[in-house]
Amino acid sequence: MDTCPPGARATPPRLDGASLDPLTLWLLVGGGLGTLLFTAVYLIEGATRPGYDAWVQPISSLSLGPGGWVQQANFILFGTITIGCSAIGWRRALRPGFGAVTYPLLRGIEGTALILLGCFSQDPTGGYPPGAPTPATPSLHGEIHVALSYVGFVSLLSTLLLARRFALEPSWRGWVWPTVLFAVLPIVFIAAFGATYGHAPAGVFERLASSAGLPFGLAILARLVIQARLGAGGRAGDA
Repeated sequence: MDTCPPGARATPPRLDGASLDPLTLWLLVGGGLGTLLFTAVYLIEGATRPGYDAWVQPISSLSLGPGGWVQQANFILFGTITIGCSAIGWRRALRPGFGAVTYPLLRGIEGTALILLGCFSQDPTGGYPPGAPTPATPSLHGEIHVALSYVGFVSLLSTLLLARRFALEPSWRGWVWPTVLFAVLPIVFIAAFGATYGHAPAGVFERLASSAGLPFGLAILARLVIQARLGAGGRAGDA
């Protein structure tokens, strides 16, 4: 159950960077940097891996073949950062109030799924790795990988929860509809990926689904950091 004391709907607690302690801010920023690192790694790998076609192949195919350990490690590292930074940081930032339990819990589930995606690679598909045939019957680890991929949809639910929290706070209400938009966009791109799977530009659609919310997420973090700096400046001026 979310931490929402009586009367919180009438006077919701504020989400303000100026009220966050340095550890919480560092955790949130670390989560944002982790997302940037994850995105940079799969983009670079996709552009430079011999025999891999980023226009067609899914990101998970980078876990296969020579150098596949890089993407496996990328999944595991990003999942660890999501749990250790994003989930814990947002738990500290949102409490008390709506989403203070459920939002970080969903981020933790997302991080756990990412770690397991790095441990269970998908089966060869679409000609990658070169010369590796697509198995007639999916392997157990391939089926686990596909099942874990669907857990990523919890990010949709978590972003919608954040939009609801913004709606409860006057200073964040202008961010509600952009947050909803960036929650829905990945689903649109995933649908396009599924419709074009095995052909170009399926790989592009999946990359857009993975990174669609990144700029907006960084904008939220930037606002919290700016609020923290302004708050620190105000306190120094009063001293």
